[in-house]
Amino acid sequence: MGLWLASGAAWSQSASNGQLLYNQVFASGTNSCAASSCHGSTPSRNVNNIASGNRAQKTKTAVSGVGEMRFLSAHLSDADYNDLAAYIASATGSAPSYLAVTPAPAVTLSLGTLTFGAVTLGQTSSSQSVTLTNSGSAALSIASIVTTLASFSVSHNCPATLAVGSSCSLSVSFAPAAAGAVSAQVRVTSNATGSPHAVAVSGSGVSSAVGSLSWTAGGGALQFTATVGQPSAAQALTLQNLGSASATLSTVSLVGSQGDQFVTGGSCGSGVVLDAGANCTVSVHFDPSSSGSKSATLQVAATNAGNPAAVSLTGTATAAAGSSGSSGGNANVGAGGCTLSGSRSVFDPLLLALGAFSAAVLGWRRWRERPLRRPA
Repeated sequence: MGLWLASGAAWSQSASNGQLLYNQVFASGTNSCAASSCHGSTPSRNVNNIASGNRAQKTKTAVSGVGEMRFLSAHLSDADYNDLAAYIASATGSAPSYLAVTPAPAVTLSLGTLTFGAVTLGQTSSSQSVTLTNSGSAALSIASIVTTLASFSVSHNCPATLAVGSSCSLSVSFAPAAAGAVSAQVRVTSNATGSPHAVAVSGSGVSSAVGSLSWTAGGGALQFTATVGQPSAAQALTLQNLGSASATLSTVSLVGSQGDQFVTGGSCGSGVVLDAGANCTVSVHFDPSSSGSKSATLQVAATNAGNPAAVSLTGTATAAAGSSGSSGGNANVGAGGCTLSGSRSVFDPLLLALGAFSAAVLGWRRWRERPLRRPA
């Protein structure tokens, strides 16, 4: 069954990250563990024996052995199995057991691409930010953070050593040196596997005046709370054109694997033209499909203007009362491959067949033993 360690291992497990993993949809067309058709939003109800997931090896074995769960093997590391075990153990009040994992740092970047749009020669774009997080289990040593082209500049507040779970910010801007489209990378070199980690950046230098899009106050981040099945109230952002020429919007998009948990509306949209000094609004509301923490990024791009900074969206969803539909125990609600148990459902076909046979035998014996009636 593998090596299990007591919960007092030398490296730490993150129950909060385990909760994020439990609620995460890893691939299109699949469910999260928290889906009502799988294990439900509350591990303490033990739907499909999820309580046994307090043992990291149990979950890892299920992922490798159950057909409907095998796709998860491409998304989960041993450290992730340990975090899931920590979360499930905390939710069920049980003692966790963990896989042996060698502590190692890991880099997570909040965005993989920054698009600056069109910027007039001799001017500098508005800055755009990327968050760098040490998502690993050991300290991250950062050797350098640089751009591969002088037209893009980066500043940051990252220390030489970033602690486990800590984050820092990278601020990137674009000042074109010549007319035309250019692309480059912001590279983070560190002691993490996969180094250097990169953010792709692009922009266009133009000789004429163009628009310059920017959010008004409060445009950096939005936070939401909602109950599953009950969307949050909308929050509005105002996008303004601070440039000296008009700007034509090309896209208003939600980026990230959980982008479908948020919904946009408002007067900003593809094809909308903002004259110099004009503005439009983007409304956002949170409509979660499962409980837990969700995040995405709102990005707006224009064909003839400098683009605004991306907006970070975060939401916390709580389950609706009775949403899991579980009666506790090792209930099976039709999750199929989601179950961590090999035990039979309460609707065991063999037991039903035996019951029917017993009833037939009893009926036949009663018919044989019925009293005979004398003819009148």
